[in-house]
Amino acid sequence: MFINFKGAKTYINTGGKNIDVDKTTLCFIHGSGQNHLSFVQQSRYFANKEYSVIVPDLPGHGFSEGVPCVSIKENAEWIYDLVKELKLNDIVYLGHSQGCLTGLELNKNYPKLLKGIIFIAGSNTIPVNQFLIDLASNDFHKAYRMMVTWGHGKDGAMFTGNIPGHSHFGEGFNIMNMNNEKTLKIDLEACNKYDGGTDAAQKIKIPTLAVLAKFDQMTPLKSGKKFIDLLDNCELKILDCGHFLQAERPKELNTFISSYLRKLN
Repeated sequence: MFINFKGAKTYINTGGKNIDVDKTTLCFIHGSGQNHLSFVQQSRYFANKEYSVIVPDLPGHGFSEGVPCVSIKENAEWIYDLVKELKLNDIVYLGHSQGCLTGLELNKNYPKLLKGIIFIAGSNTIPVNQFLIDLASNDFHKAYRMMVTWGHGKDGAMFTGNIPGHSHFGEGFNIMNMNNEKTLKIDLEACNKYDGGTDAAQKIKIPTLAVLAKFDQMTPLKSGKKFIDLLDNCELKILDCGHFLQAERPKELNTFISSYLRKLN
């Protein structure tokens, strides 16, 4: 659905169902250079499992207009204002990659907002190589190709994955091409500059779930495990795939999410 939010046309995927403020809302937030299609295998599934679902395109991403947020803090403030605009109360946050940093900042600044947090292929810090940042500025299409290639494991190419006829590389390129051409550089710089993740992680008081990827080249498993050590009450799951695990291992991820949600209720 589209809404006018903060003076800009904003798209929110709801999994094909209407938002129901009386249900637990799952708020999925995409990573750098991504959009709502990053969670296409999760949104409709959980919208049909008695949850309300929102998967917004952040400003300048996907179908959303507006200027991209320039910092993790600004992303968190935008999401807080959005859930208040939609009058949502019972919220579980699910973030992928950069979305994990945003979730940390959101919970730190608004500690009573969230019921639970799920970190997908994330860490408390996501340093970005300056070469990639510069490439995103000078040749963003090449940067897209590099990220999509790095971001998938052995199942990335067509005919090698576990979904017949499906190309994760092709899907990944198309998703990133939907965005404003300046968006990826802004996102990568926001990740690179964020230094509040350790403090934010140590302040989490609610149960969390972290799903990491064994062959992640963008937020390596080693970094993710160090992040988990900062959390007091976190369940850890590891999948044998790359960074975009919600596309590569959707059934397994959905099972982990479902199990976590049952424990919250």
